[in-house]
Amino acid sequence: MNRWQEIWNKRSAQLAGIDRSDKRAMLLELKRINGFDVTGGGIPYESLLKQYEETKAALRLPAGGSIFEVGCGAGANLWLFRLDGFAVGGLDYSEQMIAVLTDVFRGGTLREAVCAEARQMPREEKYDAVFSTCVFHYFPDESYAQEVMEGMVGKSRGRIAIIEVHDAEKKDEFFAFRRQIDPEYDVHYQGLDKLFYQKSFFEDFAEKHALRVSFEPVQVEGYWNAPFLYSVVFSREEVPKE
Repeated sequence: MNRWQEIWNKRSAQLAGIDRSDKRAMLLELKRINGFDVTGGGIPYESLLKQYEETKAALRLPAGGSIFEVGCGAGANLWLFRLDGFAVGGLDYSEQMIAVLTDVFRGGTLREAVCAEARQMPREEKYDAVFSTCVFHYFPDESYAQEVMEGMVGKSRGRIAIIEVHDAEKKDEFFAFRRQIDPEYDVHYQGLDKLFYQKSFFEDFAEKHALRVSFEPVQVEGYWNAPFLYSVVFSREEVPKE
């Protein structure tokens, strides 16, 4: 178990005192469990909803379709998709997170709740789209990331989205900012590495699999990390010939 996994296994839920019909309270708590409470008191509720709507639009799901999330955590994103009538499933390597996920979706509304490494995702069950949010920077290297993307392509009948990728072109700016707001950043995050990606990594993958790839800026108001990120969408539409 790596240090990141140890951290996620220690995250605790505070759902007992929350009205589960209260969309705002539920989403903010599920996002908090997922780690979006580290800097600046968390991301505003309205910004989280806007990001969800943008992700849903990018995935182009059919009405009543299905969605699978890699690194789903406590299920904040899947919970929103379920409210909108989609069938959902997810995978996370933290036992604690999967325990919260199954509690949130108790009553049999999850197609899958898999506790495993991302590259070990089962491919038997297919979904209309597969995505991940703020996960790829935890991977040890690009070889691991490629294995995960292979699994995502094999599990999806349609689009694949990788939301919030750390931009290699902005790596120095990222660390400068973190050290500015936390002078002890290097001590606090010792052994907790982040993986940064060149866009060419995803372009090469798309070409190999005859996929179309597009890149979008991350524009989440109130999210300090946004300027250092981008998102990736793979689609199976015909790739234009040169």
